[in-house]
Amino acid sequence: MSNITSKFRKKLYIFFLKTPILNRSSKRWYRKLGVKLAENSRIYGGMTVLGSYSNIELGKNAEITTGCSLLAKDKIIIGENSTLAYKTIVLTSANPNGPYNKLINVYPKYKAPVIIGHDSWVGAGAILLPGITIGNFCVVAAGAVVTKDVPDYTVVAGVPAKPVKKLDQNLFK
Repeated sequence: MSNITSKFRKKLYIFFLKTPILNRSSKRWYRKLGVKLAENSRIYGGMTVLGSYSNIELGKNAEITTGCSLLAKDKIIIGENSTLAYKTIVLTSANPNGPYNKLINVYPKYKAPVIIGHDSWVGAGAILLPGITIGNFCVVAAGAVVTKDVPDYTVVAGVPAKPVKKLDQNLFK
């Protein structure tokens, strides 16, 4: 398949996703774009993707809700039963416009995956920066900016996000 045909198909699938009457088959269009969707995973309308759809992977029962923005220059993996709430932003790269912007000398281009474990919940409007891993059974509070890894059974909040509570592991057995 030629590169032009491939680009046309991608634009066509995205058009289908944005057209309400055709959006009923959204799983099909996301799969055609390269998203890996496990059993019963869901992506609700209005998601914005910059980068490659094939870098996005959802585990069983995982969901991405309306209004999320994903910069998928590297892998974004969402574990089983986990949720990205309304307007979450996931970034897998950072670039201060090098070589034009001299900040590139201090802040070089950076690209790294974002991994979210099983049974975790990322609250509305949270921002996940490149290279972070959120463990299993974690909560990221609404509006938090996650700059560091979050260990299992941890609730984080704030800018930058800091641990505010440890969840009792016995509650999840």
